[in-house]
Amino acid sequence: MANENSIGKVTDRGDGVLFTIFELVTMGVSEVLDDDEATELGRKVVEKIRRTFAGEQIYICQGRTLEAILLKNAIWSEFRGDNHLELAKKHGCSEQWVYRVVRLMRTLKRDEMQGDLFDDSKGKGPMNEGPQIC
Repeated sequence: MANENSIGKVTDRGDGVLFTIFELVTMGVSEVLDDDEATELGRKVVEKIRRTFAGEQIYICQGRTLEAILLKNAIWSEFRGDNHLELAKKHGCSEQWVYRVVRLMRTLKRDEMQGDLFDDSKGKGPMNEGPQIC
């Protein structure tokens, strides 16, 4: 049961998060947009987020996953077939991890190109819809 002191705390925190998002957007675009345009964009972004996630509890990760994806893609794009050790040293990871990344990326690429009797989503080649992660 909520007491008088706890009423509004979630709302205050949620409002604070939305305001922080607004500030980040407006500051982030201030170099390319004037103040009025930056403010309008900030409002539109906050309104879109509010409508999309209204009433939900959401978790915002620290971005380690994105960093790992970007690192895997960098390793894959630089991989020549014989430079596992070089890539490990360059990216500050173990040679074994580079081998795992290469194995994973080969599997993903093969699945992207090769059909599957039981999965219609495989074998259609690269999708040309937006940016590719791998």
